[in-house]
Amino acid sequence: MSKYSEQRLSGRVALVTGSGSGIGRAISLRLSSEGTDIIANDIDEKTADETGEMIKKLGRRVLVIKADVSKSNEVAAMTREAYEKFARVDVLVNNAGIGGIPYKLIDLPEEEWDHVMGVNIRGTWLLSKAICKQMLKQKPIKGSELRGKVINIASIAGKNGSPTIGCYAATKAGIISLTQTMSLELAPKITVNAICPGFHLTNIYRMNEELIRAAIMLYSPRPIPLKRIGLADDVANVAAFLASSDSDYMTGQAINVDGGISQH
Repeated sequence: MSKYSEQRLSGRVALVTGSGSGIGRAISLRLSSEGTDIIANDIDEKTADETGEMIKKLGRRVLVIKADVSKSNEVAAMTREAYEKFARVDVLVNNAGIGGIPYKLIDLPEEEWDHVMGVNIRGTWLLSKAICKQMLKQKPIKGSELRGKVINIASIAGKNGSPTIGCYAATKAGIISLTQTMSLELAPKITVNAICPGFHLTNIYRMNEELIRAAIMLYSPRPIPLKRIGLADDVANVAAFLASSDSDYMTGQAINVDGGISQH
């Protein structure tokens, strides 16, 4: 039984990439708690299956798909499978991403640059391209004039220079730019917004608070005003809002979820 009695998302279908852990899992569970059926994607099938079992316990339908979002053939196959199972996708959450290995940009190996860019930027573009073409053809979401919603997971690192994680930061800045352009190109039928997390207790920091605190000292202009490290659920809460009709008049936005570190 869901603790979210409002059930704003009842009857919707969402595809969430990187859903096997961290923010992706938290978003998948939050959306399903409000009535959404989930297509749970991850490159790690075992963790995606674990998320799938959690969703089933919430009483929602789930389809688990192992796929690498940086590979166009796997993206195409995932899109076909999703539409064969559910006939539509109402919400696409482009969450799959990697941090990469810290390097100064002048020392960064070319293959590391290509790997991070491939997953974070190419993956977001490839899946958005595949799913949004189908979204534009489908009937509007129940109770809305929109045919679909896209939620991209960026980062506050995409809004400021970040030493030693310049490649990661560049991909997140790119995701914000993609969000803005897609929102203009796909309006008025599809909204496209981004969430920019700050320092959250997730696998990218190996679930280690000491590592996060060290990162805050290195990258943040100030301590976290709200006096705590973020949780994956803090991002999932905003994703649920963006997936709902409560946000139907918002598009092209990049929303900070960082406890007040960023004030723009």
